[in-house]
This record gives sequence, structure tokens and C-alpha cells, in this order.
Amino acid sequence: MDKRTKIVATIGPSSWDPQVLRRMINAGMNVARVNGAFADVNELERVGKLIRSLTSDIALMLDIKGHEVRLNKFQDPLNIKKGDEVIIGSGPHDPIYPITYPEVYKEINIGQIIYVDKGEVTLKVAKISNGKIYCEVLNGLQIKGGKGMNFPGAKLGNPAITDRDVDQIRFVTAHGWEFVAASFIRNKEDIITVKKYLKNSETEIIAKIEDQQGIDNFDEILEESYGIMIARGDMGSEIPLERLPFIQKEITYRCNQAGKPVITATNMLESMTEKIFPTRAEVTDVANAVLDGTDAIMTSGETSSGKYPVESIETMSRIAHENEQYLVPQIIDQIAYKHDIVSNAIANAAFEVTQSLSPNKIIVVTQTGNSARFIARLNLPVPIHVYTINETRKRQLLLTKGLTASVFPKLFYDRDEAVHEILKVSLENRIVNSRDKILLVGRIAQSEKKKPFFAHIFEYIDMVDYIEIIRRI
Repeated sequence: MDKRTKIVATIGPSSWDPQVLRRMINAGMNVARVNGAFADVNELERVGKLIRSLTSDIALMLDIKGHEVRLNKFQDPLNIKKGDEVIIGSGPHDPIYPITYPEVYKEINIGQIIYVDKGEVTLKVAKISNGKIYCEVLNGLQIKGGKGMNFPGAKLGNPAITDRDVDQIRFVTAHGWEFVAASFIRNKEDIITVKKYLKNSETEIIAKIEDQQGIDNFDEILEESYGIMIARGDMGSEIPLERLPFIQKEITYRCNQAGKPVITATNMLESMTEKIFPTRAEVTDVANAVLDGTDAIMTSGETSSGKYPVESIETMSRIAHENEQYLVPQIIDQIAYKHDIVSNAIANAAFEVTQSLSPNKIIVVTQTGNSARFIARLNLPVPIHVYTINETRKRQLLLTKGLTASVFPKLFYDRDEAVHEILKVSLENRIVNSRDKILLVGRIAQSEKKKPFFAHIFEYIDMVDYIEIIRRI
């Protein structure tokens, strides 16, 4: 199925089996995500080796917890009912405490609402004394160990990165993972902090927007990040639920403007953790994310712990493929990042050529991927294949809707040579055929001696004419 929208699948016990994972890949999975809250370095190593043994065309994403506040992993769930008192402590000496930020009691007040497990349990702070938070249960049946906690309206001072995050980042950067998704990003300083640990690796950062601070500072976060994840689960506990649909649409549009990939995540096919079919509301939710212009849709429990991981990917793929036909090609106003002005202009030119000359394939040669991402956001009904410099960049481009990619590391200094070599390789690898009409976009270096100064290639090529010229030569 030639869907354009990409699928990020969370890997866990349900998808550890190599045969299951192979079927998920065949069904349309493009990125394998590991939730760092539940994984240690050994599991990261196992998942990475497993994916790479199956294919070189799946990107790997580590999700670090950063600002996220989580309970300790106590063994037996605590049964509760409305009106009960629950005491949340501040360290290992307490049965229940926020393991990722034990000192949260210092930054909240009486009356603070606390959501546990994305709202499955609602608590209200009645008293804070001796490092303990005394809460009244407003609703819920069980508090389970290891679950996330939300403190809507509170401005917490917990760090953007933890020691556990640092250990995980060091592993994935050393082993060539494509992405680190950072939770609860609140401002550009959080992004800069995480980037320090990425050092000189090619690993890129995806900022997870999950609370009001992240929304308030979205523009500066977007500029500093490779891409954005709309993490609706925690966001729905941090802000009023009725605001979520508009915020999702606005973030998606802003990412499209910037030519940066956006992932729509959480609860997309949640019922498929237990049932073979999704609800009609879930189908509509996935379809609307596609129609809004998202680059990728994501599974969580559906593929990490659910009963139907393969069927979940198959269902997502079908929904995406069906609704992509209704996407309308359009020019999108650019967010004014100076370094992207040329890429934006090339994309707009590609739009005009596609509308007037109707090429049936676009080939983009790029080192950074910017030109390809800007073209992809226009919803052109044309396959786009990207040649880039190495395997990591190739897999990173697979997060962007509408793109396929492969490696072509050669740097060209002559336009005619560049066009000839690119078309030759494309024919050999069946990316194009002799009947195609192609728009070729790329750039060549002007000097072999000096630091490369790039000039752009923008060619409309009828392969019938091109092959006839080659025959005569």
C-alpha cells in the first residue's frame, strides 16, 4: 500500500517477536519508538539490533522522559474510591512517591489537582506536611505503579533531562539512532539542554508538546527542533480537553509552514489494545490528523502491549491511504527562517511546475533534506524520491509524509554529469522508468578546491526524450 503518511510504532512486549515486527514493517511501520520510561539500555540494544537485522529502512526513536513526573514502580495497584485519602511521599522510604521528581511537594499548593495515568485517577491536594502530599480522591479505581502524573497549571522546576535520560542518549547516539523525542519541552532552553548531550552525532531532536508552557513557547521550540510530536495524552491532562482539537490543527499547520515533520500521537487506536476493530471515533481521529496535514501518526499501547499490534498498523495504513486522496495541493505561507528561504522558493517552484506540466515523479538530491521536506508539505499527488548523503539522513527523511529515500553520497560539480548520473541510477534501481516525466531538484558544488558553494538544479525531464539522446550518444 503506497500510503504517504508515516507510522511511528511503539515497540514493547507485544512486538518483540521478530515475525510480528516483520509483519508490522510490511503493514506500513516507518519508525520504531522505544519509551525510555519503561526501557533500560539493554532493551534499547535489543530493539535496535532486531530492527537493523530486519531492514535498513526503519528509523529508531528513543523517547526520553525529562520533565515528566512519574510514580515509582510499586508492585500491587492501590485500590481507591471517591473520598479516600492517598499519601504521596518524597522518597524510597515511602510506599508511593514521584520517582522522577521527589521534591514536587515544594512547588504545589493546597487545592492543586493531580491527574494520574492521564486522568484515570483524579486527586486533590488537601495538605502538604513533612515532605508528604495528602490527597483526596475525586475519582478513579486504582493507582498503578510507574504511571505519569500531571499537575495542571503548576509551573514545576524539574530538569529537562535526568541521569537516566543521559545514559540512554549516550547509548543511542553511539549506535546511530535517528531521533530522540524529549518529553514536556517547555521552551527553547530545554531543547538546547538536550542537544548538548547529542554532541556531534547526527541524531535529531523531536520536541514533545504536552503542556501550556510548551504551547505558549511553541514558536521558539519549533525553530530549535528537527520536528514536533503532539503528545495529546498528557496535553489533555494539562489543559482543558475541549481545546485539544484546535491546538492540534494549529501545531500541524505551523509545522507545515516551517517544513518540519509533525507526529500526531496518543490514543489514536486505543481500543485496539484489547479489540480487533477500532471505534468509529478513532477512525475519524486518525483520518482527521491525515487531512490536517500531519506527517506521521503514532501508536502507543496498541503495538507495545496490546493484543493486535499488526492489525493496528494495518488499520492505520488503510485509514491513511484512503483519506490521503482528499488532500488538496496548496502553497503554504512559510515561517520566516532565513536559512530556509531558498528551500521554500524551490518548493513553490516545484508546485507551479507540477500544476502546469504534470510530472509523475519528483526526484530531490539533498544533504540536509530541507528542500524535500518543503516540497512534501505541499500535498502534491506525485511520488517524491530523495537521494541523500548517508543511511541516517535517509531514515530521518522517512518521518516526513510523501517521501521515499535512498543513499547517493556523491558530490557533483557539473550539472550535466549530475543529471546523467542521477537518472542512470534511478533507472537502474527502478525508481523511474522509461515513460516517466520527472522533475529533478538538486544542487551542485561550484568549486572542488574551495568550500563548496552550491548552485541548484531544477530540471523537467521527459524520460522518453532523455533515453533517445543517450542512445544517439
